[in-house]
Amino acid sequence: MMISGPLLFRADANVAMGTGHVMRCLALAQAWQDSGGRAVFSAAEMAPALEQRLSDEGIRTTRVQPVSGSLADANATIGVARETGARWIVIDGDAFGPDFLSHFRSAGFRVLLIDDFAQRESFPADLIVNPNLGATEELYRSRGSQAPLLIGESYVLLRREFTQWKQGRTLPQTGCRVLVTMGGSDPENLSPRIGDALAQDSCLEITLVAGAANPHLSELNGLWPSRVRVLFNARNMHELMAEADLAVVAAGGTLWELMYMRCGVLSYARNPVQARVVQALEQRNAARNLGYMANFDAVALLAAVRSLAHSRDLREQMTEAGRRVVDGMGADRILRAMRE
Repeated sequence: MMISGPLLFRADANVAMGTGHVMRCLALAQAWQDSGGRAVFSAAEMAPALEQRLSDEGIRTTRVQPVSGSLADANATIGVARETGARWIVIDGDAFGPDFLSHFRSAGFRVLLIDDFAQRESFPADLIVNPNLGATEELYRSRGSQAPLLIGESYVLLRREFTQWKQGRTLPQTGCRVLVTMGGSDPENLSPRIGDALAQDSCLEITLVAGAANPHLSELNGLWPSRVRVLFNARNMHELMAEADLAVVAAGGTLWELMYMRCGVLSYARNPVQARVVQALEQRNAARNLGYMANFDAVALLAAVRSLAHSRDLREQMTEAGRRVVDGMGADRILRAMRE
């Protein structure tokens, strides 16, 4: 399925929201590129390391100065779309309300909205993607949306470094290698407490990854000089996931990536939508639910990690269930819907 022309993405990343919106847009951008198109990003906020990542992927980032989601933002983004010749604009972020979306359609552009919460008053878009478990058509139809809906885990967006990973996985009897990442920014600064909890078990080999927007790197580097390997803005997350026996994460894009990579995963949630997703995954035996970040319990975390680490059968069941949830074809399905 070959595609020609540019595709414009409007998404931001900062400490409060993390990098998830940009990173899942990057997955769709890569699929667009692989099909013969060109991708451009428009952003009001983005960490330099993340902008460099896009540049390394052959993607230009244009900065817009107005407040995110404002009419001035919409006009500036329309200017970028006209300058690049894009017909479709992909919008991902909670700051972009109905008036913002309508402005693009009034200007003659098609809008693909990537959504999580279904909480806007209306959804003036040409195509809506919500990859979360538990999302339903009724959430959108009750607010008057008539747009085609791409809902559920079949539309999870994975970057090409994951979908192109072909190596198998051998599960050891005891899974001592633990990967920890709280997303692109870790706004709750939970990483130090997780590191402290897991470092108590000398059998665990811990790798902690701080994301591109995490402001606490210097603090993390000095906490566990001999017990925890700390990495910043790792570009080889797929390899780190392939090496790990299990992972402790914040719900979001990383959760789907780990399931695809057949890595046992224990996940915290930041909000009710994430809590429902993690709960649903636990019911499918695809993840272990650690509850809300605000209720962090070091003793409970270490017990959960030890339980999974010492049971090869549990990890095998979890990894197989996770791969049944995420098949890596989400971006292709979205591009097909855009063409149709």
